[in-house]
Formats: sequence, C-alpha cells, structure tokens
Amino acid sequence: MSILQNEQVQAALIALIVVALNALAQWLRSKVSHSKIVDDYWCYIQPIAEQVRVEVGKALQASQADTPALKAILTKGLAQWADSFRLNERKEPTATQIAAVETELVQVIEAVLNGGK
Repeated sequence: MSILQNEQVQAALIALIVVALNALAQWLRSKVSHSKIVDDYWCYIQPIAEQVRVEVGKALQASQADTPALKAILTKGLAQWADSFRLNERKEPTATQIAAVETELVQVIEAVLNGGK
C-alpha cells in the first residue's frame, strides 16, 4: 500500500485513468450513428436541407458556386439548424449532432452540384 502513496505512482495512475476515459469517450462517440441522428432530428433538418438546396441552386445559376459561397451556405444552414434545435429541444446540440447535420447538408450540396435535386 505504500506504493500508492508515492506521488509519481499517483500521477501515473491519474494519467492512465484520463487516457482510458478519453478512449472510452471516443469509442462511445463512434458508436453513435450519424444516420440515426439525422433520422431522429429530420423534422429540424429537412427544412434547412431544402433551403440549402435552393441556395446552392441559385448560386449555380448565378455562376457563384465557388468554395467560399458554398461554405457560407453550409455555415448558415448549420446555424439555422442549431437555432431551431435549441428553440425546440431547449438544450445545446452536441458536437456529434452538429457533425451529423453538417454531413447531411454537405451531401445535399454535393447532390445539387452533381446535377441532382
């Protein structure tokens, strides 16, 4: 038991616990499916996705569908989704939820750019 009173051993154990907890958190995050998040919050995502689709279409017609313009459309869509989520769920969206919505909106943008609707 005297070994546990050694400050270096305590520091090493604390570091080991922190590393293990971070690994556990990453593993749990990886188990959360983005498609499940999109399905669960589609009622908030769908109107934003439609708006993003329209804005990207307008940018294409105006020959202004460059990277900064598309990034601005994506950022605006994410902000609008987060505002809607906060208003209706009365809590902050998680980083995983934001990432899932961002992925969905990027797919919408890519579909429009590739001629899809």
